[in-house]
Amino acid sequence: MSKQRIGIPRSLFFYSYMPFWQTFWSELGCEAVVSPLTNKNMLDQGISHSVTDLCVPVKIFHGHISYLISQKVDALFIPRMVGVGTNDTFCPKFLALPEMIRCSFSSLPPIIAPRIDVRGPLGWFKLCSDLQREWVPERNVWGAFTKARAAQAHYEAQLTGGKLPHEAWPTFRWFHSVEQSKPLARTPELRIAMLGYPYSVYDQFTNGDVLQKLRNLGVQVLTAEMIPLGKRSRHRLRKDLFWHYSNMVVQAGIFWLNQGVAGLIHVTNFACGPDAMAGKLLELACKQQGKPLLTLTLDEQTGQVGINTRIEAFVDMLQRRILGAHNLPLHG
Repeated sequence: MSKQRIGIPRSLFFYSYMPFWQTFWSELGCEAVVSPLTNKNMLDQGISHSVTDLCVPVKIFHGHISYLISQKVDALFIPRMVGVGTNDTFCPKFLALPEMIRCSFSSLPPIIAPRIDVRGPLGWFKLCSDLQREWVPERNVWGAFTKARAAQAHYEAQLTGGKLPHEAWPTFRWFHSVEQSKPLARTPELRIAMLGYPYSVYDQFTNGDVLQKLRNLGVQVLTAEMIPLGKRSRHRLRKDLFWHYSNMVVQAGIFWLNQGVAGLIHVTNFACGPDAMAGKLLELACKQQGKPLLTLTLDEQTGQVGINTRIEAFVDMLQRRILGAHNLPLHG
């Protein structure tokens, strides 16, 4: 009997929970088919299957779905992300993702669309039990669940240890087609926090591979996922924002500013409503501490040349500030 092939798009929830779901489905005897790295063809496919006013990450998600359909997977895994144990929720596009995909494609394999609104291990176990009973009733859920939790815990420990997703979990690994240039030596070493939603920060096609560019410039890059949840939540606002990833970005920004980073880079997406508030709060936090902020707004037309120029200028400005030029503006 051949394995059931579950298609998992490399987008949106992928960068936060991929180790859990890949391990879970694999341990249940399924084949987890992960779509490849985002590329121009996927973006074009996503644009052709989605409505105009969607943000670019959701259009890219459509592109990944189109790829998985072409691979003739037996089912698509598109969870409805509602809550993960914190007092906030995900943006409306996450909440309506299964329906959005059903309306965007004329022919689809079955969609596995669990409602993920869980608190604690028991909530996750009940969710996994429901999935196992519906999709793989002949297998036992306990072993798959415990191994999935262990994989996710290992992944998060690697991130808080300072690694990036592609260094912490093999599925995230990306390969560069050109040889990387030797990082520039900078004295003292610049520490810059790069903040944004994980599917924008870690998708190198969407952001022009900013992470690697910064490393090539000799910068130590810090992200929100490198902060343990307990430490990050100590930097909550007097009143939390409504959206999960927005809270994560703002709390991480305040945390890294208190840790003495040279500046912040906020990666945001054009027409992202929740991110507009997060960006303003980051701007105010930077002004209070006299630290520069660079905002990179991405859409499907964003060119790499423009990103490169802004990144290099921002890094040069920070270097000159460290060397004593304190009369420079706060914004790159």
